Amino acid sequence: MSNVLREELSKQESSQIRSNIERIISSYRHIWDIYTELLQNSADAIIEQFGEENISEGKIALEISPDERIITIIDNGIGIEESTISKILVTGKSLKRERNTGKFGFMGYGFTFVAFQSEYLQIESIKNGKKASRTYRDLYKFVYSDFDIPNSEEENSGYQAQDVNEENTTKIIIKFPAKFPDEVVEESIAATFRIAKSDETIKAVLRTQSIVGILDTVFKTGNCFSFSLQINGRFVAIETGYLTIREVVNSVLNSDFQQFYDRPNQYEIFVKSTENLPTTIREQARKAIVLDEIIDDVEIGTRNPLHARIFISATSKSHINQYNDRFRNEDGISYDFALEHGLWLAICGMPIGVCLDPFEHSNYLPYTVIVDIKDMSIRKELDAGRKGISAYRMKQIAETVLEILKQRNFIKYRRYIVGGGDSRINNPLYDPKKELAYIFKDKKWFDSILTQKYFPPVEEQEVISLFVELVAQKFLKGYFLKILSGYQVYDGLYEYQLEQSEEVEYSEKNKLGIYKNIFSANGGSLKKDILIEFKKELNGIYKDISSNKKDISHVDILVVWDVDFEGK
Repeated sequence: MSNVLREELSKQESSQIRSNIERIISSYRHIWDIYTELLQNSADAIIEQFGEENISEGKIALEISPDERIITIIDNGIGIEESTISKILVTGKSLKRERNTGKFGFMGYGFTFVAFQSEYLQIESIKNGKKASRTYRDLYKFVYSDFDIPNSEEENSGYQAQDVNEENTTKIIIKFPAKFPDEVVEESIAATFRIAKSDETIKAVLRTQSIVGILDTVFKTGNCFSFSLQINGRFVAIETGYLTIREVVNSVLNSDFQQFYDRPNQYEIFVKSTENLPTTIREQARKAIVLDEIIDDVEIGTRNPLHARIFISATSKSHINQYNDRFRNEDGISYDFALEHGLWLAICGMPIGVCLDPFEHSNYLPYTVIVDIKDMSIRKELDAGRKGISAYRMKQIAETVLEILKQRNFIKYRRYIVGGGDSRINNPLYDPKKELAYIFKDKKWFDSILTQKYFPPVEEQEVISLFVELVAQKFLKGYFLKILSGYQVYDGLYEYQLEQSEEVEYSEKNKLGIYKNIFSANGGSLKKDILIEFKKELNGIYKDISSNKKDISHVDILVVWDVDFEGK
């Protein structure tokens, strides 16, 4: 039997094969990409088998063994013929594109990305009464160790497809190396299985980054396939459909709150009914914990317009942060995954994990917007790793969404959402002074010239106030405040101006001074804008960096009270 995979790859320039595959693997940056690629292939097979209108007849089972680094996925889709099983591993080879099928996958890179990281791959499929399989070992060594393309075990043994009296189905088993030779790929694979060790994390990942979170259920335009999840042989209960902000907040507050509003059908009517209330009472009454809206058939652009449906949700960032606490890794500090506000892209009902705008500006912070592009043509604009689309399209979509947020009063109503929903204020037994006094109990009085006399600080805000006072009293010279913000990614911006003099130079008596060689290198005068970040503990900045909330290269000065980190 001939080596079909080698024959298919040999049609390309041999010198380019390895580098092409390596580039494809490196282009997939998300730690959930292996899951999403496998799941979208199964979903496409189900649609091809049953039709999109009957997708609920489809079944997908995903089994993950994190410690062994094994993933098994089974679907009852259309199946794969023996003659084409090996071809799906080939770069850019899309059987769905050749047949003009496939709603969610089309480019032909996804399975190449998965397969050539594997040390064991078995594809077993039944189609039209024929059962075929292909089993490969150490495909990753072709790319990373310059090995030849291996024969499949079936090609070596002369195995042929068998006649069976069974329904169409496909089962794929993939095992990844215990230690991948490439450091970057190794960390990605490690994180892929690390998130599967937490039920809450893997469920949130699958429902926000893969076809398991199909948006048709949110827009009430369709159903989803049946989906089951096993981790280490244990079934994990998981719903299908996108993980909405309503569900997130309801989980955090653990209460059936009434302040969840559909903007056009509930909240606008409520706002109108409060117009004649006294100002203070009106402002309190209008507080909303969640405000959302579904918008269908939005046109984006004019020359070659895209057609989209949009789901807008608004809630306090604190609710999102509370929900994200359940995703902490075993070290209690780092995250591999976190939900984030922002403008997110979906295509044909499938969330793809691409953030078009993080809404870092304070005016838009409370909003999570899902833009689901209906036009399949948008897939051609995605790069191989699904990291994003063209800057032109991103700008078009972002501008359209911003206009919608304004037109539909989401910007106007922002003040009713930020900080809303703290259940303590509605508790008659809640004593805010007592709670603050409990936090204060470990502080001690220090008699000094500072107005801040109780130490140590226990909150980040106290570190900020201490720094501001040190600047005001000239202990720290040259700092001029431009802005401090609680809503931006970083805490503040200072203008720094300092002329060289003996008074400001470093010495044994002035440990806060500036070294002479720094002044010399800058012509005797220092002047620049300084981005500043405050933390109560040094651990906090490592946590933010690990969860991709901060980039340390942006920070000029880090102000921290407690510099202990992991006992060092």
